[in-house]
Amino acid sequence: MRFHDFLKQLADDQIAPVYLFKGDAVLLMDEAWQKLTAKVVPAKARRLNGERLLARDCSAGQVLEKVRTLPMFGPKQLVMVQNIDSWPKDQLQQLLSYLERPQPSACLVLTAAQSKGLERIEAAIEATGRVVTFAAPSDRDAPRWLQERAAMRGKKMTLDAAGLLFEQVGLDLYRLELELDKLIQYVGERETIRLEDVAEAVSSQRGSSVFELLDHVGRGEKRLAVSALRSLLRAGEAPLAILALVARQLRLVWQASDALKRGVSLPDLARELRLPPTVTKKYIQQSKAFSTAELRRFHGEICHADMALKSSGTNPEWVLEDLVVRLSGRPKNHQG
Repeated sequence: MRFHDFLKQLADDQIAPVYLFKGDAVLLMDEAWQKLTAKVVPAKARRLNGERLLARDCSAGQVLEKVRTLPMFGPKQLVMVQNIDSWPKDQLQQLLSYLERPQPSACLVLTAAQSKGLERIEAAIEATGRVVTFAAPSDRDAPRWLQERAAMRGKKMTLDAAGLLFEQVGLDLYRLELELDKLIQYVGERETIRLEDVAEAVSSQRGSSVFELLDHVGRGEKRLAVSALRSLLRAGEAPLAILALVARQLRLVWQASDALKRGVSLPDLARELRLPPTVTKKYIQQSKAFSTAELRRFHGEICHADMALKSSGTNPEWVLEDLVVRLSGRPKNHQG
């Protein structure tokens, strides 16, 4: 079941005795919890019901004791336990026993980033409750997702505006929501959020830094490329997230390079990439600095860095700096 299906069942007053919320879209999980709380617990009692717990801070036995307590406020005792994948096997076994006959006067919500190792739990919940998957949108789907989120707030958002917002912020759902809220306040009573609104109201430091990094790489400017990398690290970007940004940037540049060779027009490429023409034009310009052989080599270097970040004990910042130096190892007068 997806988030949309969960909301539909909630609107129809179909409340399961137990839920498993799984996936990487924590923002959407939080929204689901808030909506479930609003449905199950009377407003005056929300300080006394609708408890959220971390699995690492409590045992399965303690949770089940709470769940089996008859509700004093509202029709159900509502409890959420986050990250149950941190529980050892004996705790999960206690939970399995409960799932065979869940308390009808309770609603237990369990969360996990992934279901690996929780297959029996998931199967048991499928039999008596609901498993809801919360997946973040892909890069390709993010602009449409932003349009849907704007519509939920009573606003229209043009596709090129959504594309530019995603390009500047990236796939950080909380930050996207924050910037979308700012845009809604920025346009006021106007119905539609347009491209120029995003350009004027949203900070583009993140996107600019990645563009600058690859520009310096393209010109063989190692020192400036490393400086651009460090600005991203200072801004709080995680090393793996930075590597993902660089990989995405490389992919878009490669697509632009290939499109140029095939004679694809700017409007057609913008539609293919689902980006505004103004942003697409930047990728076309950037692609001219690299040959296909270099792009292929860069892809290999990024894959190597990805393995190093995930498997070695080396300082992640050193791995990224080494990557940037390797990518920048080309003559300054190089022509792509």
